[in-house]
Amino acid sequence: MASGIHVQLELRGVTGCPASSLSEEVTVESVTVDQGGAASPVVGEVTVEDEGETVNVDGAEAVFEDGSQSVYRYTHERDCPCSRVPSHGCPVRGLQADDGCLRLTFIASDLDTLRTIAADLESCCADVTVRRLVRTGAAEDEPALLVADRNAFTDRQYEVLKTAHEMGYFDSPKSAKSGAVADELGVSVSTFVEHLSVAQTKLFDQIISS
Repeated sequence: MASGIHVQLELRGVTGCPASSLSEEVTVESVTVDQGGAASPVVGEVTVEDEGETVNVDGAEAVFEDGSQSVYRYTHERDCPCSRVPSHGCPVRGLQADDGCLRLTFIASDLDTLRTIAADLESCCADVTVRRLVRTGAAEDEPALLVADRNAFTDRQYEVLKTAHEMGYFDSPKSAKSGAVADELGVSVSTFVEHLSVAQTKLFDQIISS
């Protein structure tokens, strides 16, 4: 039985992607990407709701409109998420753009491949978040995946949890104390502890019930 991992990543602060830039200006209905050959540029088309305004995004031009929607076409030289993921042998199965945020769906062969892709994407994105993992057919001696639902956390709770982790608050011994993490977040220690407590409770609830 196959043992691939179905992954959805959320990418913020994306550079060099017209689809992401367009989604900051208008409501994107769909994104279609043609990888072409390895040496040829990537060609993409973004369908947006027609809001009666002309949208100008570098690298994208309107190629169709019918009063209800418009289609913009763009090309780029293979240096954005939709071209980086396939370079690791994982075709992009789904691509969504919303308010500058990209959501990429693909199937990785194993966790090492997923880690490599995430590390690669961090070079062109300010933030890479795993929103969904589904694994099938894992061998009995392989560790199980514990999947957390990102939507269960508010943006602030997730920011607190992520910052605490990145600064080493959960290390033993701690690399950063609560005061340092609170300063990084720009909040009081009591506010930091309160948000962290709620976030940890939500996380533990998901892990224990999985």
